[in-house]
Parts: sequence; C-alpha cells; structure tokens
Amino acid sequence: MKRHIIFAFALIVLPLTMCNAQESVETVIRRSREKCQSIQGGHYVMERKMKFMSDKDTSYYRNTCDFKKLPNDTIMEKAFSMFFEPLERPEWNSRILYTGNELVYIRDTATILSCAQWADEIKTRSRNFKLYSPLTTQSCFPVPTEKQQADSDYTFSLSEALLDDKPCYLLDILVKMDTTPDPNFGIVCIRYEMNVWIDKRDYMPIQYSVAFDEIDGPDTVYQYEECKLVSFDPRIDESQLALESIPSHITMQDYVPYKAPEPLTEGTPAPEWSLPTLTGDTVRLADLRGKVVLLDFFYKSCAPCCAALPILQSLHEKFKNRGVVLIGIDPYDDPVKKEMDEFLSKRGITYTVLFSDNKLSETYRVHAFPTLFILDRDGKIVRIHTGFSKTMEDDLEELLLKMP
Repeated sequence: MKRHIIFAFALIVLPLTMCNAQESVETVIRRSREKCQSIQGGHYVMERKMKFMSDKDTSYYRNTCDFKKLPNDTIMEKAFSMFFEPLERPEWNSRILYTGNELVYIRDTATILSCAQWADEIKTRSRNFKLYSPLTTQSCFPVPTEKQQADSDYTFSLSEALLDDKPCYLLDILVKMDTTPDPNFGIVCIRYEMNVWIDKRDYMPIQYSVAFDEIDGPDTVYQYEECKLVSFDPRIDESQLALESIPSHITMQDYVPYKAPEPLTEGTPAPEWSLPTLTGDTVRLADLRGKVVLLDFFYKSCAPCCAALPILQSLHEKFKNRGVVLIGIDPYDDPVKKEMDEFLSKRGITYTVLFSDNKLSETYRVHAFPTLFILDRDGKIVRIHTGFSKTMEDDLEELLLKMP
C-alpha cells in the first residue's frame, strides 16, 4: 500500500515540476510582481555591492531595515527605519528613519525634516536611500511592469539558476539604448542591463543587479550594483517606525538647509597653497607671481568637470606662451588609487594637476564643481567661474585676452 501511495505522489509532483520549469517569462514576471505587491511590510537584511564608474574597486554595504507600505504617502510610499553600514567605513554607519510625517538622519545627533515644511526636499533625497526596492516600492523595480513588457525597447529572457542552493528563475532585461551623445556632457550609454533572481518556490525576488557601460571621452566606463535579500520576515514592528525609537541620549535638532558660502571677493589675494604633483614635485602659488593663473577645482567622477577638461587643455595650448599658467586642483581623488595619471593621460592633459584635501576647496569657498579662479600677475582674484557650459571656452578666452 505504501508503495502505491509513494508512486501516486510522484505522479502528482512530476507534472507540477515540469509545468513550473516551462513557465513563460510573462507568467514569472506577473507572479513575482503579485508576490512583491502582496507584501505590506516587514524586516529584512540586504547586502549590497557597488562598483562606481569612477572606481575600479567594489564597495560593500549592509542594510538592515524595518518598513511598512503607506499607500497614500506621496513622498516616500513607505515608512521605514534603515541602518546603513558601509562595511569598509564603519565610521559612516548611520540610521535613516521615515515615519510618514518626518525624515530623520541619525548618527551622533538626529536631524529632523518635517514633511509639512520639507516635502520637496525629502522627495529629492528619496533616490539616495537604497532600500530593497522590489519589496518597498510601488513599481517593484526592477521587476518589469506590463508597460515595460509591451515596450519594444525592453528585451526579456528567462533561464534557471541556483542562488545559495535555491532554485531560481533568472530574468535578464536588456534596455535598448539611444547611442546619441548626451547633449550636455557628450556621454554615450551603450549598455543597460538588469538581472533578477526569482525564487521558484514563492516567486520572491531574492537578488537583483543593474549594470551599464558608458563611453565618456576616451574611456569606456562600467558601473555595477547588486542587491541581495539575505533574510526577510513579513512581521511589521511598528515601534521601529516612530520617533520614539530614537534613543533618548541622541540630541534632536531641526534641519537647517545648506547655504552656499559667500564667494571670495574679487580683487583680493587668493589664499596661498603648496601642493604635490603626480610625480611628487611641489608647486606653490607664491612661485607663480608674475603670471596669470587659471585654477580649476575638479574631481574625476564629476561629469561637468570631465566635460571641461578638453576646453581647459585647449586654453592651455593657446595661452601657455603668453604668461598664462593653468593649474588643476583635485581635492577628492587619491592620485594612486584613482589612477589619475592614466585618467589625465587618456585625455591628453598636459597642464599641471595638483592634489589637495577638501580643506583647500573650503578655503576657496568652492561649493560646486568645476569652479575656476582667474588670478592676475599679483596673485589677486580677477574672476570666479562656476559650472560647465558650451560657451565656457569663449567666455574664459575673452577674459584671458583682456588680462594685462
């Protein structure tokens, strides 16, 4: 009798398994979205890997989060309490709390932005909060919507894979790219790909990745992000989503918006500095007396800064024999770790580039990049130019031609 029962069970299981393996892309996507949308909150742990375009190394993070979806919330869509841990920089550990009425940044103090006063500011900041998006956003990103499935710019393929010994569907999503260069900075995106690992047992997305390649001047740059759901408990802990969850020893303070510093006064002496070059030499501003100096504050991963580099190189070529010295100052990048020698060489930069800490840009009251200072032959500030524009070369050339 037992043998017949076991055989009957096998007959039942086998067709179900075969059917499951043959499910269409559309069915898997639909069931995964239904699973995501059925979840109203809970507690999860997410591991995140991030390789930024400007880096060759990968950064690792761990986010622990309690959340509850708020269907009528037009700012963040959910209340949440997230502990953010950059694994290589524990001193940056922090907590972010959104109650539906307030957004709070918690470290040594708790800075509060009320929704009544700062709704637009909070909405702008919302893209910076890396939650496990399939479960916490109404769109279930990157699980595709029906509109995306019907859009010819998206190509979908489905295969099977194991993730931590769990049988999964692996959904690959390729987005057709417009290879027209970006009108502002000339960057061309040549690949945008997303992958979603969907647990075959319950259609839960348990990992996703987003990758893209861009042509940026002479470089093809690559960015990759992977988010993995390590654990999930659907029980909602309301106590973690209230202001009362902030420890009593943490001082509470209201948000004060950033105010850009007043620029240095034109006609006054530029602050002195002494900085290293890539080759280990030292350049001092005092040694440049008698020359017109064009200082460019920039950094590697700043798209407007990179767009300005060929313009500045052109100005260097035009004016280097007219007593004009062009100096780049990078207050952020480690010249060795960021391979600045190769970065500048690829772009044909032959003028001097120096490296400082951020204190110098604060001394020069730089609040946006790139920022350029034109100094006269006595080391006084003649003009400050902030940002990148297509008329930048003509504007700067006109100023330099007027310099005595």
